[in-house]
Amino acid sequence: MSLKGKNLGVRTVSGAVLGLVVVGAILWGIWPTAILSVLVCVGAITELMELASKRLPKVGANYLLIVALAGGWVTGVALNPSPLMLLVALLFVPLIFIFEVFRKDSQTLENVAIASLSLLYVALPMALLMLIGGSGGEWEPAKVLMVIFTVWVNDIFAYLVGCSIGKHKMCPTISPKKSWEGLVGGVLFAVGFAMAAGYMMEGNIYIWGGLGLTIALAGVVGDLLESKLKRECEVKDSGNLIPGHGGVLDRFDALLLAAPAAYLYMLLFGLL
Repeated sequence: MSLKGKNLGVRTVSGAVLGLVVVGAILWGIWPTAILSVLVCVGAITELMELASKRLPKVGANYLLIVALAGGWVTGVALNPSPLMLLVALLFVPLIFIFEVFRKDSQTLENVAIASLSLLYVALPMALLMLIGGSGGEWEPAKVLMVIFTVWVNDIFAYLVGCSIGKHKMCPTISPKKSWEGLVGGVLFAVGFAMAAGYMMEGNIYIWGGLGLTIALAGVVGDLLESKLKRECEVKDSGNLIPGHGGVLDRFDALLLAAPAAYLYMLLFGLL
């Protein structure tokens, strides 16, 4: 791959603006982060349902109900950052099934599947990010930023290393531009960054390095998953909201799998 011909200027500027918004919200506090998370949910769920309509033209999942449940999950966890609150939020999922029982639609299976996927794939990871930052009783932006920065470091250096020396294609049928060299480069930098973050937080750098590895690998899978969804739906980008990056799903795809993996790892190793 080569950097030549890529609109790096637009991509860099829009990425920097988005980064400032994300970091600013997280540093500001739990509620600005919750508001941003809800907006991400709305954008990503909208794009996901648009993708679904490419394969299932008659799909009629209740968009407003799904968005309301997603927003409720994030808001509920912001009010009470505990796994119990997330469990309570999950109890509202049957509303999707109740709605489908009483509507006249021949695609109930598809509607329920898309609605459930939207919540598990988009809303749950954003709610778990809220738990990562708030499970200690007080909002800890450093933990949330560490997860997000690790995803970004992995993404940026995988791109740069892949563009520079990438020769061996990793998944040519899904994402032809990704290389094994890029994967290794991104993971190494992500692990190094996580170990540095752990050192600054006076933690065990090896445990934090393991967290970086977990986040990086989960992020790669998240990226490939979204690429496969787009390829099956025959679209280049999930949307066009973010110049140079595409849609919300295009920008947050890695985080959607990295957040649950990070939460589980941090829970198991006592980092929360």
